[in-house]
Amino acid sequence: MQRENELSTPVNDTGSLLFQPIADGVAAGDYCSTTHRIVVISPLPYSLHLLVRELTAKCYDVLVFRHLDDEALGALPIDLMIIDLTQETELETAAKALSRFQGVPALRLVRPEKLAGLAGDEQGSFAAATLMNWKTSTLEQVLERVHKLLQQGTRQNGQRNEQWQLKDLMVDGNRIAVYRGTDRIEVTKTEFDLLKSLLDAGGAALSRQQLMDRVWGEHYFGGSNTVDVHVKSLRQKLGDDPKKPKYIATIRGVGYRIAD
Repeated sequence: MQRENELSTPVNDTGSLLFQPIADGVAAGDYCSTTHRIVVISPLPYSLHLLVRELTAKCYDVLVFRHLDDEALGALPIDLMIIDLTQETELETAAKALSRFQGVPALRLVRPEKLAGLAGDEQGSFAAATLMNWKTSTLEQVLERVHKLLQQGTRQNGQRNEQWQLKDLMVDGNRIAVYRGTDRIEVTKTEFDLLKSLLDAGGAALSRQQLMDRVWGEHYFGGSNTVDVHVKSLRQKLGDDPKKPKYIATIRGVGYRIAD
């Protein structure tokens, strides 16, 4: 019942729910098999704390900016932008964001008195962005709209959005990149493929031979030591201790798997 009440709460509510536990989020230690990166731009981010909390509970990576940060956003893969237009000063910011990140789905949160005016701007910078009433929309409605926009964006891009969340790492299959926060960790294509293979296994152990077949191909005749060398290099780049693994665990006599 509490969960249903939260989801029916207006998205801008700043009541006593701020420090309430999440009922059905991701358990501690788990990683998300797939995720999307959502950027929230709001001059008053605390007013959207319920929305941000629910998005993270549903395996979305959420980055919150008070203002448009071209340098930071330009270095990151973005799947969706949520822009708070409740303040008049943010209209220019939103126009710049939508212009710079064309092709990225956007959701605009606006006050009801501004809804009609912005909805009529069919030729302007806001034409491609979806509008939602900031005052009356519930969390459940916003989350449903976010899900639909992400689905539409994936279909329009013509490719499957392949992203994994592994503890504090975001693994981007489309960019062949690994990120810790906003920092990109430089890995080789082979190292990336090893990590992706382990993530695809969903926590199951893979033998060295299985990894060789998946990464190098069935016709590769190198020794199993090749896998160990590349895993060692990958661990060093990720800052992973093989004795106390955070990302990749060794299964003695078998091979490797994603660490608990």
